[in-house]
Amino acid sequence: MSVSRRRSTVIWSTDDPTVLAMVLGLLLAPMLLAVPAQRLWRKRLLRSKSHHDYRKMVQGILDHGYPLQIFRASLDKAARRWELPEIEQGRLESDLLYPLSLPHFLLLPSMILWPVLSIFAVFLILPLVPLLRLTEWVMVDLGLLAGIVKMIKKITNWQLIGVPKLDRGAKKGDTYIRGLHRMPTTVFLGLFAYLVVHYLSLPDMLALVVAAGVYLVLACVAIVTAVAIDGELAFADNAQRRLIPLDAILQDLLAPVVGIGLLLLLTRQVFLTVTHPGVGLHDPIIFAISILVVLYTATIVGALVEWAAAKRAKGIRDGFHQRIIDDEEPELYSFTRTRDGSLSLRLICMLREFFDNDHRFPQQSLEATIRFEDLMALPSLVEEGVVTLPPKKPARMNPPPTEEE
Repeated sequence: MSVSRRRSTVIWSTDDPTVLAMVLGLLLAPMLLAVPAQRLWRKRLLRSKSHHDYRKMVQGILDHGYPLQIFRASLDKAARRWELPEIEQGRLESDLLYPLSLPHFLLLPSMILWPVLSIFAVFLILPLVPLLRLTEWVMVDLGLLAGIVKMIKKITNWQLIGVPKLDRGAKKGDTYIRGLHRMPTTVFLGLFAYLVVHYLSLPDMLALVVAAGVYLVLACVAIVTAVAIDGELAFADNAQRRLIPLDAILQDLLAPVVGIGLLLLLTRQVFLTVTHPGVGLHDPIIFAISILVVLYTATIVGALVEWAAAKRAKGIRDGFHQRIIDDEEPELYSFTRTRDGSLSLRLICMLREFFDNDHRFPQQSLEATIRFEDLMALPSLVEEGVVTLPPKKPARMNPPPTEEE
């Protein structure tokens, strides 16, 4: 008696709503962890009145446009009085300077799954360091990034100036927070690259290789650019009366393009795989699982890119700024709130002087001589944890009625 064996395959029906439900369930599963994780982070961060008071104190200084380094001694004094360890000081300051939103917590499962995901990530790690160094050579050493900045200045007629970074003098706290702050954009670039390549309907293995190569190039360019422009340089748009830090331009350009493009591509590919299912990566369920694998693998690779770039961060940043200073000779301005509550844009010195003085303000400048007591006199500032508001306007009293009334 002959026994015939048939290879069973799963054929998804476009009329079966469970397919779409399973795909959406897999794609939305990270939200089940991200939302409670974000709430737990907030509770851990602000778990006592001292934490709230210190946070308000730091927020008051930042709201008035002064770097934390100017009032470091007063902040440390307040922290000692409130018995806040240095690590908690840094964590509270980092939360204000580099806030973590919901997209950051979407990446948390990669911390749990990294032993498994490292199997996939190891193939991307090998070419990482030479590619990162090549990107630095092209973007910074050859002056490509400086050329782009000068081109923007020429096209827009904006003025290139310097504005002190508010995070100067901040405690380190959790060293991962600053790198994690820009991680979502870097990670989503990997998912963006994968969806673009998936759209081309290449063979599965070739699609993964091409997507990995595209992601490495995009990630290296994004990280080197972010590290290089993380400084005092900003554009002054006189026509619109606004200041635009260079790092803000990068986020303003990348975040909408990656975010909207990612949403459109993901929606389209989910619709195509559900309505026209195929095999391999074009199977709806496998496609949804591959999205999660790519997302968390890109997180591990992105973290390694951040780590590698951090090792050369000072050289990258100084090399870019030195080229801009030599070519443009920008001035350093303060953008602060004055005693009457108005905003003031005031010349401090040449950016070269500030740069050569190891980012210390000139002795004759207001930033070098201002006292914390002077800052407390400004409206709506926090006096070591106590909010000092302007006096309230007295309520208008109605005059007493006359005899004729």
